[in-house]
Amino acid sequence: MKRLLPVLTVGACLMTTPLAAEPIVPTPAEAQAVAFMQQDEAWFVAHLKGPREVSEGHTLDPRLQYVLENVTRPAATPAVKAQMRAVYASEAGRTATRAALDRYWATRTAPVEGVLATDRSIPTRGGDLPLRIFVPAALQGVKSAPVLVYYHGGGFMFGSLDAFDPSLRALARDLKMIVVAPGYRLAPEHPYPAAHQDAADAWAWVAAHAAEFGGDAKRLSLGGDSAGGTLALSVALKQKKAATPPAGLLLYYPGVDRVNNYPSMTELGSGYGLDADNLEYLAAQVYPAGTTPPAEDASPMQADLKGLPATVIVTAGFDPLKDSQRAFADKLSGAGVTVKRLHYPSLIHAFLQTTAYVPAAQKAQTESATLFALTRK
Repeated sequence: MKRLLPVLTVGACLMTTPLAAEPIVPTPAEAQAVAFMQQDEAWFVAHLKGPREVSEGHTLDPRLQYVLENVTRPAATPAVKAQMRAVYASEAGRTATRAALDRYWATRTAPVEGVLATDRSIPTRGGDLPLRIFVPAALQGVKSAPVLVYYHGGGFMFGSLDAFDPSLRALARDLKMIVVAPGYRLAPEHPYPAAHQDAADAWAWVAAHAAEFGGDAKRLSLGGDSAGGTLALSVALKQKKAATPPAGLLLYYPGVDRVNNYPSMTELGSGYGLDADNLEYLAAQVYPAGTTPPAEDASPMQADLKGLPATVIVTAGFDPLKDSQRAFADKLSGAGVTVKRLHYPSLIHAFLQTTAYVPAAQKAQTESATLFALTRK
């Protein structure tokens, strides 16, 4: 124990010296690309390569269909996938790929003003962990505000606090809550259980230190998108019987069932940004052969859901995971959990990173955050 004290002391010092965090600034080329995507919707309808795409009677947003036709699908051919995986096999390749994706996601998310963001580093089992705290203008100076601990998405292999900074600012603004976003270790360098340990340790730190940044430790909720939603559920399931369990769950298109044998995966499992074979590739990196994570960590659908807090689940009509999320919402309700599912039929998985050019995505982000805020009052 004595040998650990210097490390923890350094971590404690880091915790008390938050640094201002600024969002990624678009280059002129990135700004021009977003401006192009902000053209009138009619232009995109007129320039689609194929007919308007439909799922369950609903039409895909034309801007998103344009991006899928011209960016996503050309990059998803077997040859390109093989090349990208070969690049990603090296440390340099992973660094470059992650940096490019960070910029792509951040610059295509609508910028937000009036939210103060600060970076901290906290001690965890895996070493010092980055953590970013977002305080909306209305709560700056408040000493006991509600808090949302939120985990970003990225398939456990991609994503960062910089990539998701604009969407986290938007959540803080619309929720009227302090949002605390931990970073976490990524696969394949850090396979399971690294990310789950980081998520649990970050929750414990926030619960113990909320007062330091104006938060109320008795009003802590959990949230996340995609893989981050899986992490939020993992923490919530383990905290059900804690002295102060999570007050609520806000989940955007979460991963809830590794089985993935749902009709929507068959219908949409190719060409919509979350291909079935890519999910298998990601799973192999995150959960290496011989790894047997419990249901609460990898497949919450198979876990005991009784005792979870009130939950808001946000789903998209062209997300291959939508049927699993719908089934999960039904199982939550059957377990006695208060659950609301907001479904946006014209959108795709990861639509929070399209709010700079898709009005329906911006509307979905604002509506869902506003609803969750109401459930916490």
